[in-house]
Amino acid sequence: MALVDRLVAAGSHVLFLSTNQVFDGSFPHVPADAARAPVSEYGSQKARTEAALERLMTTGAPVSILRLSKIVSPDMPLIRGWTRVLRSGEAIRAFSDMTMAPVETALAAEAIATLMNARTSGIFQLTGPVDVTYADVARHLASQVGADPALVVPVPAASAGMPDGATPRHTTLESSALHRQFGIAAPGPWEVIDRIVRSAQSPS
Repeated sequence: MALVDRLVAAGSHVLFLSTNQVFDGSFPHVPADAARAPVSEYGSQKARTEAALERLMTTGAPVSILRLSKIVSPDMPLIRGWTRVLRSGEAIRAFSDMTMAPVETALAAEAIATLMNARTSGIFQLTGPVDVTYADVARHLASQVGADPALVVPVPAASAGMPDGATPRHTTLESSALHRQFGIAAPGPWEVIDRIVRSAQSPS
């Protein structure tokens, strides 16, 4: 916040990248103006920063917030690792109780650049339209790379020692403002996964 104060005083527009974890994930498509209810330390820190930034916004400061869900890319270690192991015919373990509403890196970057260029104040959200579990993603990935989906072993996140708040039931946020104002919307999860698999397989 000390840095934000200095930037605002210098006339800079500030865009803070936040997360769906400022909410507890108890229901999908959370509106941007819903009360924050973080259940993880990460979400709590983001929520406290958001609250301070909102106070700045009420003074007319050029500040905006962009909440994002899981960002995925062709070079994502999880996707690369799963792909390599599945192609070798070996089993992988994937969380059955952890969800994502994936957004591609390129689309997140587009949203960031658009909001910075527009110098728009307010809270914006960008997530995929539906939640899928990591196990669902792994099985879909197996089918895309020609592996047996039965190689995916569903396991609870607790088996890997994931911290409290790491497994919200829902990660989707109501994202229509970005679409309405700037034409930016995330596609469904399978389109996202298929695209990053194709990108990872394309020669560089």
